Amino acid sequence: MTAPEQNFSGALTTWKEINLSELQKTLDAQGIELVENQKESVVGRKALADRTKEFKKIPDEEKLNAFKTLLKAYQTEIDNLTKRAKTAENAFLNVYKVLAEAPDPYPLLEAAVDQTVKVAEARELESELQRAREENAELRKRLNEVSSLESAKKKAEARVEQLEQKMEDLIQEKVTQKENELNATYDEKMRNYEEREQDLQRQLALTKNQLRDLRMSHESNQAKLLDHTQRQDQEVVAKLAELDMMVADLEHANSRVATVERRNELLRAEIEAMKSGQEGAERIKELSKHRSG
Repeated sequence: MTAPEQNFSGALTTWKEINLSELQKTLDAQGIELVENQKESVVGRKALADRTKEFKKIPDEEKLNAFKTLLKAYQTEIDNLTKRAKTAENAFLNVYKVLAEAPDPYPLLEAAVDQTVKVAEARELESELQRAREENAELRKRLNEVSSLESAKKKAEARVEQLEQKMEDLIQEKVTQKENELNATYDEKMRNYEEREQDLQRQLALTKNQLRDLRMSHESNQAKLLDHTQRQDQEVVAKLAELDMMVADLEHANSRVATVERRNELLRAEIEAMKSGQEGAERIKELSKHRSG
């Protein structure tokens, strides 16, 4: 224990032994006694003054006997004054003995007030520390929540990227599959059209040959018509009718060839449109990626 602490402890012990509350009660009782003594002193002095005035008024021959009585009254009052003075002195000495060695209470009170202030400040600091700990815990909790949200966000972004890649692969697969189907269909149709076109070309060539033969036969038979009978005229008419039918078939064949050519053109345009549609789909996916980024 340091010297200031020893002095402080000794001072507290001294004031504890003084027992100020009991000392105040004793002083209150002694004060009341002193007041009563003062009152009695005033009454006694007044009585002596009155008796002295009466003593002065009596005849001289009676003063001797009256003086003894007056002297005794003075002696009694002196004894009373002495007794009252001794009581006051004892009261003072008793208080003096108690307080003579007592330390100044002001430093004790000042130290107590300072200690009280320090305790209050310590409690306030402790309260602030507790609030800071609670705020720190809350911030840690929020930080963990933010970290969890960030982790969930990264997982979601990875999942979205995975799904986008899967969707892109699926679209590419479907497009490739559809393109292969269209190419196969196109190739098949082209083969059919080419075969049909070759067949029509063969029919056309055959028809042209037949028409040429008919014309040659017609020209050959022109000279013979003059010498033939009506029956032969009818045969010629029949041949001509057959020739007209062959010409009609030829025109029909030419029409079908034109139709096939138009269908081929439409099919080519359809394939080009599908290819353009695939490029558009890829462009839309690229735009979607840019927007997501």
